[in-house]
Amino acid sequence: MSIASGAGAVLGTASGIQNLAHSLAARLGGSAQTYFQQLNVAKFRGVRFVSLGGASTFGRRVDVHEYPYRDKPWAEDLGRATRHFAISGYLVGDDVIQQRDMMIAACELDGVATLMHPTFGELDVTLLQFRTIERWDKGRYFELEFEFVEAGQKLFPSSSTSTISGLLEAVLGANAAASLDFVTNALTTISVGAAVLGTYVYSALGWYTTAKNVVVDARNLFRLLTNLPGDFGRFAGGSAVPAFSTTGEVSNSQNTVSSLTAQAVTNRAVVDSAGTALMSAAAAMSAAGAANYAAAAADLAAAVLAAAPAPDDAVRLLISLSSYSNTNPTTSSNIGIAMASAQGAASDLFRRACVAAVAQASSQYQPTSSDDAAAMRDTVTALIDAEIVIAGDQGADNTYDAMKTLRAAVVADLNTRGAALAAMKTFQFAASLPALVLANRMYRDAARADEIVGEANPVHPAFMPLSFKALSV
Repeated sequence: MSIASGAGAVLGTASGIQNLAHSLAARLGGSAQTYFQQLNVAKFRGVRFVSLGGASTFGRRVDVHEYPYRDKPWAEDLGRATRHFAISGYLVGDDVIQQRDMMIAACELDGVATLMHPTFGELDVTLLQFRTIERWDKGRYFELEFEFVEAGQKLFPSSSTSTISGLLEAVLGANAAASLDFVTNALTTISVGAAVLGTYVYSALGWYTTAKNVVVDARNLFRLLTNLPGDFGRFAGGSAVPAFSTTGEVSNSQNTVSSLTAQAVTNRAVVDSAGTALMSAAAAMSAAGAANYAAAAADLAAAVLAAAPAPDDAVRLLISLSSYSNTNPTTSSNIGIAMASAQGAASDLFRRACVAAVAQASSQYQPTSSDDAAAMRDTVTALIDAEIVIAGDQGADNTYDAMKTLRAAVVADLNTRGAALAAMKTFQFAASLPALVLANRMYRDAARADEIVGEANPVHPAFMPLSFKALSV
């Protein structure tokens, strides 16, 4: 091939590429622009100037650590470096002095400024330095030099009240208010006779027996397996390794059947100790010992809370325990009326201790979605609302006010923690697909396959249902 023909081929190719670019731009509704057509008019805070050129600095912030007797340093990455923009330009014209004064005024204004960079476009910047150079031999021509950095937001550390701390304080207040109202009622009945004191003992015994039965129910014991490492299917080991794990995750838990059994025995022993303390307080029930009776009841509810393997189990167990009521038959005599009043006062105390413990359990609960947080909030507030109505009807002002405070604390806590979580969404598919495929399609992350298996509860993770609910993001 001759040099001429080769050059012609190159020119033809270049022309073809240029024509292709113009054709593509025309199809996209625009036109191919030259370099100079893409440049922006340089402006700073709306004051125009002619840009001659500039230099920009980008990169990472790196702190180089050098050590004795070590040849290579360690470079610690501290994040993206601040972007610097240096621009040189000029002003020209018979009114160049007025143009310069306008630019000086713009440079001396406070706050973040807008820079129209010739190639980067509109930027929010902070001016570090501005220089103007006047040369007598160039007459009406002033040179300009700018140095900018990108502008950031003015953020300071902010303090906020912990919603969990506020909820725990409200729990203490609810127990204190229930104790005060109980002591007030007890003082009016204890003086009637020994039969009334026996009523407090029988009520405590019945509630303690119910608490023992609650903590050893089959579901509560079975839920201990959720803390075991390994894959035991969807109904066991769920919190350690998801059911039908498809991602090969391995739990780091060191729990064993023996250790979990020992833990359960210890927790039940704590419940037994709290129950024994309640019975001792009941046996010593008097005008001076009513407060000890109330404190022991709160301790027993706290022990049941601690014995539950998970916060949601604690909510279930305590709600069941709160339904206890001593309804032994009484007479219409003065002693019978006092005994009935004692039964009611003890039942109110036990129920309110359970309500406070349920609220405390909700502070330990970790919702998986905003819908889950809202469901837990509604469950707990429904229990508190019922107690608010009872306290209001009884005229128990201390409990009434404390329960309203407790309700507000529960709502604030779960709303705050749930607001940061994704909502649930219904996904629908045309065919049954494996969980790994769906996780990749839904979240671009196959590692979340176990998550959607837990939500959809399929017969087998290789055959997911056509429609199910899962996290939206």
